[in-house]
Amino acid sequence: MFEIKQLNGDSIRDMIDARERYHLLRSAQADAKHSYGGSMQFESRGKAEYLIKRPYGSSTRKSLGRRSKDTEEKLAKFLSGKARIEERVTGLRKQLEEQAPILSARGLGRVPILAARIMRKLDDLGWLGTSLTVLGTHALYAYEAQAAVRIDSAMVATGDVDILFDARRRLIMSGDVRKNGLIGALRSVDHSFEKERSRTYTAANKDGYMVDLLEPLDHGRIMLEGSAQLSDHPDDLVATSTESSKWLLNVPKFTATAFDERGLPVRIVTIDPRVYALQKLWITENDPSRDPARRFRDGQQARLVAQIATKHLGLSFDDTVLSGLPMSFRRLSEKLKTVEQDEFHAW
Repeated sequence: MFEIKQLNGDSIRDMIDARERYHLLRSAQADAKHSYGGSMQFESRGKAEYLIKRPYGSSTRKSLGRRSKDTEEKLAKFLSGKARIEERVTGLRKQLEEQAPILSARGLGRVPILAARIMRKLDDLGWLGTSLTVLGTHALYAYEAQAAVRIDSAMVATGDVDILFDARRRLIMSGDVRKNGLIGALRSVDHSFEKERSRTYTAANKDGYMVDLLEPLDHGRIMLEGSAQLSDHPDDLVATSTESSKWLLNVPKFTATAFDERGLPVRIVTIDPRVYALQKLWITENDPSRDPARRFRDGQQARLVAQIATKHLGLSFDDTVLSGLPMSFRRLSEKLKTVEQDEFHAW
């Protein structure tokens, strides 16, 4: 039977402290990008000088007026603010890097480094939690981190990450990102990623680590537009549709800060743990073609996540937020409500 270990007080304290610093860092990074991103400087235009602002990640430019006392003050304010926020970002990063070995030593560093780098990249691009959602085994890292528990490592061992694509939402892309889409983002993390010829929804790197792009089954949309992909790049992944994920776009999202194997924070956006448990159990009972070993593990993960959701996160399968799920999913909750509580150990 699977085992869930409760974190001890010291581990929880260190984890909360690191999360708070990470929240401050993300806020400072957002401020740096949106308020102080890009450049601002005076440029000559004929016999006059104009204050020109070039936004972050854009080739466009905007004139803020001819050189004057007002525009000089505006430039000075921008430069001082930019220096101040960059100093804040640098300081917070240093604190997290110094704290990382402590978190790792306590066993809190759980997310594989490559998976963490991929999720950070998708987050930096603004895709994670908007158009892309983490599915599969990597979601368990989010659930255990938020619940302040640790689950058996065998339950999270995997060599791939599943990404759900909501083709209804427009991705914000520019430059090389627009040209290369998801495969470009993956190659910026590890240049050895290549699309699999036999499975166009899968990219694998030289070590065999795989990223699968999924989309909910929507016959009407696929008939009109074809299978979804993030760009027109010939090497970009083409999403595959799955029966069990057709209801997942409108379910509640679940966001948590976990830590990679080095002890550095990573934001994970996935689906509500109750939905995860229901989906996994549905697969075990409705997909006879699935490999028996995988089906057995699906059932284990369903019961494990159901236990974390109800016993540690205080969530209920009777919550009205789950009413949008099909009855075939919801009636399975009766089986998950009977999950017995295992013995817990502090560590």
